[in-house]
Amino acid sequence: MRAKLGLRVFALFAAFAFAAGEVAAQQGTLAGRVTDADTGQPITGAQIEVLGAAVGGRNAGGLSNASGQFSIPVPPGRYAVVISVLGYETLRREGIEIPAGGTARMDVQLTSTALALNPIVVTASRREERKTDAPATTVVIGETQIQERPVTTVAEHLRSAPGADIITSGVQSTNVVLRGFNNIFSGALHALTDNRIAGIPSLRVNLLHFIPANNEDIERMEVVLGPGSALYGPNTANGVLHIITKSPIDNPGTTVTLGGGERSVFMSSLRTAHRISDNFGFKISGQYVRGDEWEFTDPTEAAARAAAQADPGRFLADLQARGLSAAQADLALQRVGVRDFDFERYGLEARADWRFDDGQFVAQYGRTSATGIELTGLGAGQTDDWVYQYFQGRFSYKRLFAQAYLNTSDAGNTFLLRDGVPLVDESRLFVTQIQHGGSLWDGRQDFTYGFDYFRTEPRTKGTINGINEDDDIVNEYGAYIQSETQLSDQFKLVLAGRWDSHSELDDDVWSPRAALVFSPVENQSFRFTYNRAFSTPTTLNFFLDISGGFAPDPLGGLGYRLRAQGPNKGFSFRNPDGSLTGMRSPFNPASTGGPAQLLPADVSVMWQLAVGVLQAQGQIDAATAALLGSLTPTAADIGINVLDPGSGAVTPLPLATIPDVEKLKESTTTTFELGYQGVIGNRVQLAADVWYMKREDFISPLVVRTPLLLLNATPAAGPDIGSYLVPRLMAAGMPQPVAEATAAQLAAGIGQIPLGVVSSADVDASAADILVTYVNAGTVDLWGGDLALTAFLNDRWSVNGSASFTTENYFADAVAAQRFGLEEKVENGVAPIALNAPKSKFTLGLAYRDPRAGFNAEARFRFTGEFPAESAGFVGTACVTGGQGGVFEEDCVDSASLLDLTLGYRVPNTSATIQVSVNNVFDDGYRSFVGVPEIGRFAMVKVKYDLF
Repeated sequence: MRAKLGLRVFALFAAFAFAAGEVAAQQGTLAGRVTDADTGQPITGAQIEVLGAAVGGRNAGGLSNASGQFSIPVPPGRYAVVISVLGYETLRREGIEIPAGGTARMDVQLTSTALALNPIVVTASRREERKTDAPATTVVIGETQIQERPVTTVAEHLRSAPGADIITSGVQSTNVVLRGFNNIFSGALHALTDNRIAGIPSLRVNLLHFIPANNEDIERMEVVLGPGSALYGPNTANGVLHIITKSPIDNPGTTVTLGGGERSVFMSSLRTAHRISDNFGFKISGQYVRGDEWEFTDPTEAAARAAAQADPGRFLADLQARGLSAAQADLALQRVGVRDFDFERYGLEARADWRFDDGQFVAQYGRTSATGIELTGLGAGQTDDWVYQYFQGRFSYKRLFAQAYLNTSDAGNTFLLRDGVPLVDESRLFVTQIQHGGSLWDGRQDFTYGFDYFRTEPRTKGTINGINEDDDIVNEYGAYIQSETQLSDQFKLVLAGRWDSHSELDDDVWSPRAALVFSPVENQSFRFTYNRAFSTPTTLNFFLDISGGFAPDPLGGLGYRLRAQGPNKGFSFRNPDGSLTGMRSPFNPASTGGPAQLLPADVSVMWQLAVGVLQAQGQIDAATAALLGSLTPTAADIGINVLDPGSGAVTPLPLATIPDVEKLKESTTTTFELGYQGVIGNRVQLAADVWYMKREDFISPLVVRTPLLLLNATPAAGPDIGSYLVPRLMAAGMPQPVAEATAAQLAAGIGQIPLGVVSSADVDASAADILVTYVNAGTVDLWGGDLALTAFLNDRWSVNGSASFTTENYFADAVAAQRFGLEEKVENGVAPIALNAPKSKFTLGLAYRDPRAGFNAEARFRFTGEFPAESAGFVGTACVTGGQGGVFEEDCVDSASLLDLTLGYRVPNTSATIQVSVNNVFDDGYRSFVGVPEIGRFAMVKVKYDLF
């Protein structure tokens, strides 16, 4: 009996042991090592939690040991793993496969909160350094922030950056600058992607939605406030934006997204990156976006269409006179003023990385094709299959960096909406750069030096650059050196200088930089900096030569046209003796050369033109015309008045200022800045600075530079028509009362007619063209400040904010000053200069992130103040001028207070994340500039799926 019982007990234990062995054989293991991302040192006590792997009713997990190692038994399957430890950002890894009876290896690097607040940056000094060590305020928009916000353009990620001013002209179209001086077609911001200039070649406009990289492929964005010419060369007067994409070696995997939103927006993207070995990887990424633009009716386009429909013969004749074929003119007639609000964009990018000891070579290619509406200095353009491409190769070995790249543009079937005329841009930008550096005295002295070459080829087939088409290539050379001297453990001196030569500028340009950085403790620094930067005129500024069609009525009805021409050689309107070089008149008959003929700006010539106008209008009969035509008045008999087409001001010629337009030169910006950057208590990052900026020879938008000429009919203004006519009419037999009445009537008619426009042989006129051009517009100065804050309240909650202010945002010209009492704002100016940005703006955000639960949310409040706007024909300055007539009647850009929301959720037991963004939650319609649509609420939903 006892023997049988013993056998049964033994059998039971044997069966249990066998079952336990079977279970153990089915278990897998998750093993790895946790280290500090900055130092590489092991992290002890990191908690590793395997979500969904239940052991005893709880998630499987464990702690890392003194060497950072961990080993956790886990049932086989696919899991998400969360790694957390005090003082570090919590990390979540998805799709970890645990094999039955095997081991899955997962080594992780955790980023300390201090490093997250003070990351390594490369843009401020063109080499790696801590953000707090940089000699300029540097803002980093990290991968987490970028991944959590679905956007149609990377510009959306900049809305919380201090100093950033954004004109939003559509769902995807923006113009972004730092610290003001924005423009409707702006390239003032030095925008880079992976060390490559991101703007459109030749036009030098930043269409950030043309950047091929998609949201999932961006590692971070660095924003550097303040001038950067000492290292980057021209056109960095207000700062640098650098978008850095992910390496396929460091970030392998495949991600697919699908999304949509209001305005019928649909988006999709793909990123697939493969690490073939530790030394080689490649990736391909792409994106597709389509939707409906915010609708807007441009009054100038509407008027142009109405005029074309009312008199198509005149419209077609005008276009053919400008060089268009009959078929092209017919097509322009059909599409003038007709906006297509559908937009569509394709983007593709490919990259391969090869790494070797202390170096690497990267080859990249990108392409974007876009259709939509873009604003230009000549009004809105309807883009149709505009293709932007780049080809880039870059090499680095230790401190040596070299690259070459080619950016190309093909505007496709794009045309200007105000006249329907094709806009051809097949421009290219070729760049080669080399940089090296070295250290002395155990690293206490460091040098960075390099050389740049830029070649810009516009290629517009005469549609933009006209007579300059065969002589518009620009070559630029630059060399620089920067010295960083560690004066002590707390003080660092930064000195830099750069030389640049530009083929269209008469003189070479020097750009100095100096900074003293004081670091009292680790991760905190104060700095005082001096920078002198410069911006070169664009090829558009230099070589533009395009007809603007008929001038706005009533001048257009008289036959006057607009001619936009860049002053690459300047324009002279005075002879050596002070007399005018000449005029062109729409009333000049074909027998004497027609409207394009340059005529003497002489009273006798103007008189004959006036007689012809009166006769053509039926105001005088043939006998009276013969009588008047026999007269030959001189300047002593009748004075000449000068009419400013912009302001409407009329001035007697002897008192009128008609200055020559000089050849453009570079604009310089001198900045002094006192700033602080620091990390406080490993939880708060603060950046604050106060700056003074002086900008000289600012390059204006297109402005009218040739006034109109009239014969004087006002006795108080000098010799007049009536006083001249009365005795001559009496001599012809008229009684004095009749002669006086007739003279007064004729004077009233003639004195209101602009008989010619000031011109010269320098103007490429095809008719009686009013010249609009660019000028160096004098000197302005202003003060400002920027503030940026990020604070981790705990491991899940954080607060972020930014604020910026300036003391001025509008600088009037002399004429406007006299009209509106703004003389105190004039400083050697010849054209209005608008900052095109508010004096004050700020953002405040509250964010929640829980990687363990897979949930994130952020609410952001944005405020921008009211500001006057003045860019080409887009003018709204009533808030500074009082709206007293002329182009100043339009309102300013109103202030805006907007709330944005983002939400994200990682779907459990999947590799899917749902992301939601809502800009302008309360649908408060606002316009960010004059002439752009009213922007309301825009909500998007995106699903992201990580395949592997």
